[in-house]
Amino acid sequence: MDGYKFWKQVDSVNPYGSASALAKRMGVTYYAMKQWRADSRIPKAETLLQLSRTLNKSIEFLLTGEERHRYSDRVERIASRCQYAATETQIFMVEQILGLPTESELVSKKDRDEERSALA
Repeated sequence: MDGYKFWKQVDSVNPYGSASALAKRMGVTYYAMKQWRADSRIPKAETLLQLSRTLNKSIEFLLTGEERHRYSDRVERIASRCQYAATETQIFMVEQILGLPTESELVSKKDRDEERSALA
């Protein structure tokens, strides 16, 4: 994805209405954001992470427009509280420690619940 498409993607999910409001929410100057946009460039990793957290969207979504939920919301909330970017292995370990169901188990439970609702 090029910078132009990246910023179009950001605009499509910006709940703050404007680039200046988003910049303020992120704690960066409007001039910095204006420069990133004018140059049609994707921000550096640190700023990209900050943008991702501010918009409550994954970096993957901002860069590709696609989002795959690999982990439960609970694990993602825990990971987002970490001061470092957790690796995939660390996330998996947290899921196992918390005893969270796997994605296939969640799908099976959802299917069973839908079948029960249909029979009722």
